[in-house]
Amino acid sequence: MKIEQDELSIYEVENLHKAILAEFEQENIIVDMTNVNKVDMSVIQLFLSAQKSTLEESKSFELINLSQEVKEIIQNAGCAPLLLIGESDE
Repeated sequence: MKIEQDELSIYEVENLHKAILAEFEQENIIVDMTNVNKVDMSVIQLFLSAQKSTLEESKSFELINLSQEVKEIIQNAGCAPLLLIGESDE
């Protein structure tokens, strides 16, 4: 699943949630964040919830191609370890 928006905020959470649910029904969830440069806490919470749900169903949830800005936002929120995002992830 590739996200095309530059910024993800509470205004996009409902549509993003629907897209994640559709992916969840089919397979593991991989979210390509190539175009995203900013996220807010509502989006991070959605990602945490999606990850928890996938783990409960023996599936996986992965964020890929994170910009340095998005990594820093997630790290500053204290959620990087929960979303398995490290400093060296590309």
